[in-house]
Amino acid sequence: MSGAKKFHGWAFRQLYEHVEYKAAEFGIATTQVDPAYTSQRCSKCGTTLRENRTSQAAFCCQKCGYEVYADYNAAKNVARKLLRSGQKSPAGGATNQLALKSGTLNGNGDFTPALS
Repeated sequence: MSGAKKFHGWAFRQLYEHVEYKAAEFGIATTQVDPAYTSQRCSKCGTTLRENRTSQAAFCCQKCGYEVYADYNAAKNVARKLLRSGQKSPAGGATNQLALKSGTLNGNGDFTPALS
């Protein structure tokens, strides 16, 4: 659809405003993270290459061979950016790790898989 790209940013801005509003009700601060290159950067070794995105859904690092679902890799990179920005929980804690469905990512970039 021609001209649809201009609405792409609008949808995400509206989503962010809704999340920000609801989070504020519970005393949770929100932070926007620049998503630039998060889908091309390897969350394991940090290499950023356009060729790392082998398809819309697949990520394969051309340097270290790490393969994972592309959106999950990007989410780990966004989490790392949040850790670097000093994101805190409402109680003021949790400044050095973020929980992911499959494990924990700490401020050093170390990932600990969840126990099954």
